[in-house]
Amino acid sequence: MSSSNNPPTEMVITTEPQKQQNGAVNNEKENETAVTNEQELIFRREDDWTEEEISKWRPNEYERNLVNLTWSDDFDFLYELGTTIYTYIFDHNPQAKLLFVKIHRHGDDWRQSADFRTQALKFVQTISYAAKNLYHMEDCLQMRLFEIGENHVKYASRGFKPEYWDIFLDAMEYALTNHIASTPTLNAQERADATRVWRQLAHYIIVHMKYGYLAKEIQNNKEGVKTSVSETSSIKHSQSDAIL
Repeated sequence: MSSSNNPPTEMVITTEPQKQQNGAVNNEKENETAVTNEQELIFRREDDWTEEEISKWRPNEYERNLVNLTWSDDFDFLYELGTTIYTYIFDHNPQAKLLFVKIHRHGDDWRQSADFRTQALKFVQTISYAAKNLYHMEDCLQMRLFEIGENHVKYASRGFKPEYWDIFLDAMEYALTNHIASTPTLNAQERADATRVWRQLAHYIIVHMKYGYLAKEIQNNKEGVKTSVSETSSIKHSQSDAIL
C-alpha cells in the first residue's frame, strides 16, 4: 500500500510529550535518573510489555517522526537490513534454514544466491509496510499482519513452529538496533528513543502475526483441516509462497 495517503509528517525531531495518549506502553518512568553512558542509554531494554499492551500500541507524533527519520526505501539499505536479519536467524537457529528450500539448496553459498536476496527483500518489505502505515494501524496494518500470520500455518508441514516468531523478533531487534546505533544524524537520546520505538513496532508486528497464526491453527483444528501431500509439494516449490 502506498504511503501517499498518510498525512504529511514534518521531518523534525520535537520534544516528546510528557504524557502520551497510549500510556499503557509509553508512560515515562517517574524519577528516571539521567544516563550518561551512551551505550547503556541506547541498549537499555524494556521488556515489561505484555502482548495485550503491545497489540494496542500506537506511536505518538514524536515516535512516528523517529521511525520516518530512521527508515529508508533505498535498495542497499533494505538489502543490508534483510541480510542482517536472516543471517541472525540462520546463525542462531540453523534448523530454520530448512524452511527456506530455495535458499538451503545453495549450501554454504546461500548468502550469494539470488534466492536469498529475494527472501531478504521480502522480509523487509513487511517492515516497510508497517513503517509507512503508522497512521493506519487498525484499518490496514493489523489486517495485513494477521493475514501473514494465517498464511504461515501451511508451513507447519515444512517444520515451521510457533516459537520461530520469537526468532524473527530477535533478528529484527538486532538488525534495527545496530542500524540506529550507527545513525549519525541522531543524538544519544534520540537514538535511545528510536531504538525503543522500533522495538515496540517489531513486537507489534510479531504479536499480530502470532494472532493470525493461532487463529488459523485453531480454525483448522476445529475443521479437521490438514495440509495435503499435493499442497505440501506446491508450497515447497513455489517462490511466491516464500515465508514472510
